[in-house]
Amino acid sequence: MNWESQAARHLSLHAVVLRYLKEVARRGSIRKAAATLNVASSAINRQILKVEADLGVKLFDRHPEGMRLTPAGEILLRHVSDTLTNYDRLLAEIDGLRGIRSGHVRIAAVDSLLLDFLPAALGDFAARHQAVTFAVQAAAPMAALGEITEGNADIALTFVTPTSPTVELLASVRMPIGAVMAPSHPLAGRTLLDFADFQGHAVLMQQETLPVVPFLDDDFAAFRGGVTPRFVSNSIEMLRHIIRAGLGVAFFTRLGFAREIASGELVWVPLASPRLEQLRLGLFIPTQRTPLPAAAAVARELVSRLRALEATA
Repeated sequence: MNWESQAARHLSLHAVVLRYLKEVARRGSIRKAAATLNVASSAINRQILKVEADLGVKLFDRHPEGMRLTPAGEILLRHVSDTLTNYDRLLAEIDGLRGIRSGHVRIAAVDSLLLDFLPAALGDFAARHQAVTFAVQAAAPMAALGEITEGNADIALTFVTPTSPTVELLASVRMPIGAVMAPSHPLAGRTLLDFADFQGHAVLMQQETLPVVPFLDDDFAAFRGGVTPRFVSNSIEMLRHIIRAGLGVAFFTRLGFAREIASGELVWVPLASPRLEQLRLGLFIPTQRTPLPAAAAVARELVSRLRALEATA
């Protein structure tokens, strides 16, 4: 094993520990971090205790309400994170001179994109670049931007809202929210729906999926606040089955249900709401970090697909 392989192996082991530390600090709990990372709580706790023993300092204060980084823990997390990021960037830039051969791309996106759009786009990209790995997570609209700002994602796909200087919008496509329902639903034959039209009909709601005020129509916000949904879930996949069963109407963009709408299995009807009609879905990248070659290439691929959607809208 040469020095480069040894260094990469050494740092990759530290990267695993860093990931544990970051997630515990983020979640405030070993149990929650373990659930997120799909790792045994005991393994995470053992690694934290080992690092604390090696350094001779406590990294976390353990309280009944959770775990909080100590000043030493904050310093360690910041410096080790910077070191690993810079090393990964060095290797990626060297690799980039030889073309995109490897890399790890982190994406945060509203979860309707995880049904068809991202699997298709990333599947094609992965077939061309077999050493590139991906981490894709579903996120609420504002949370997706937060993942970029916090350095946890290279790319965010979410609704376009005013943003901070820390993120840059590369491309966007008009993506209005409408009513999705089974073709047998009494409202399925309509070409436009007002919120009053849903009175007496079962409504389905997904948690934490819509943009925040003021981008929601006032009437829609009032409707959401006054209606009692028949089903509420944070899983779009579950709601898709409920919609297909004809058990209610849900409110989404067309993109998450494109195949079903095209085949006639589901119906999408626009809402009489100027604001919801003008909503746009955008691709964001960080402004304060130069994208690594693999992430930059994936961003170009996704921008191209968004522009193709715009052209056919």
